Amino acid sequence: MQDAAYSTLLRGRRQQLHGLISVTLEREFSEIVQTRPEVIARHCTEANLVEKAVGYWLKAGQLALSRMALPEAIAHLNFGLAMVQKLDQSSQRDGLELQIRSALGTAWWARKGWMADEIVDALKPALKIAKALGEPGAIIQVLWGLWVYYLIRGRVRESVPLAEEALRVAQEGDDEALLVARVIAAATHFWHGELTEAVKQGDAILALYDERKHWHIADQFNHDPKTIVGIYGQHCFWILGYPDQALDIARRKDEHARRRNHPFDLGFALTQGAHIYDYLGDATALRVRAEEAERLGPERGLPTFEIMGQALQGVALVRAGQYDRAVPVLRAAMERWHSTGARFWGRYIRGVLAEALARSDKIEQGLEVCDSVLDEIEQPESRERWHYAELLRLRGWMLSLMGDVRGGERSYAASLEWARQQQAKSWELCALNHGKLPGNSRRIGHFL
Repeated sequence: MQDAAYSTLLRGRRQQLHGLISVTLEREFSEIVQTRPEVIARHCTEANLVEKAVGYWLKAGQLALSRMALPEAIAHLNFGLAMVQKLDQSSQRDGLELQIRSALGTAWWARKGWMADEIVDALKPALKIAKALGEPGAIIQVLWGLWVYYLIRGRVRESVPLAEEALRVAQEGDDEALLVARVIAAATHFWHGELTEAVKQGDAILALYDERKHWHIADQFNHDPKTIVGIYGQHCFWILGYPDQALDIARRKDEHARRRNHPFDLGFALTQGAHIYDYLGDATALRVRAEEAERLGPERGLPTFEIMGQALQGVALVRAGQYDRAVPVLRAAMERWHSTGARFWGRYIRGVLAEALARSDKIEQGLEVCDSVLDEIEQPESRERWHYAELLRLRGWMLSLMGDVRGGERSYAASLEWARQQQAKSWELCALNHGKLPGNSRRIGHFL
């Protein structure tokens, strides 16, 4: 009956009623304003109160994003984006669109991973607006989203200029802008195999980081800077030859990520931040974290970490010597990973797949996978070098197993040269030992 009566009202009268309802809700139901702004946003939309509707849709989207209610956040923000187009051109209007697009980029990033095309759809127009408004913090937030999208897809030529621009822009901003720009720089250095530079940037981040001031950053960027430093730090310190420090960094990183308790940040800590246990050959510790990541994915609507957890389950099987079981797990995970458009990180996992194939007497298949990864890494478009020395070592080992001693020695020599160029003592020791460490363990601390 109510719906039938409502449908008979003239449009103008309906708009008037929705306007009255929105005013009443604002005046007499403050709890709804604070906890369910989408209710008022709908009434303002129906009343054609465009500017108020935009503000409430933005607030609703931000609130849903803070709860990691990602489908709701995306829906609310898309409503706001559609409404903001109805406003007359002004700096205030542009500021609202910038906030909506920035939040939408963060929501899609969490919902579908760093590689989601929707990130670019939201953020490319936002970058132009942010630059026009001259807001360093907003510019850097947008640059981070675009940078990580291009990086994870292996489009380095497009990602590096964005990282460099973030550092330049940060010089005009506050310490938070500089902190975020340094996070981008640290990650870029790591992926490119510039390990000592990544460590320097990590030290600079920790010198700037203040939990009270910077706790909110994870809500804007899905990552906490201190967690990021721990994630890349455990990689860098192990590769550089300091396994005990790397393990300590990893443990402190886990403590911080759990205390911060941002689902995406924690998921990254459990996956990319668990490689120290791979390096040390601790299959049990790696499996425990992979299982938690696999649970976190579906529980919080974060499929990226379900895939990464599955991949690390395969790595744990390799480190446990269960090569035949590992191969299908790793293949399935990489098929899912590539279906998202992602390339970075997956190349390391495919290197582990190559090792598993070789150790399960499928040496030719393993060498084919290893060569495929090396071909991708050596393309001018890619500069993923953090594990390049290890891939060359694996290739040398497989060639030697096939009787190509000279080819194997050439790959070992290339691995050593690259490891020494990076000051990567652990990769250097792996190459010097020709993959013959006791019991297939990666535990090399006692050699250092």
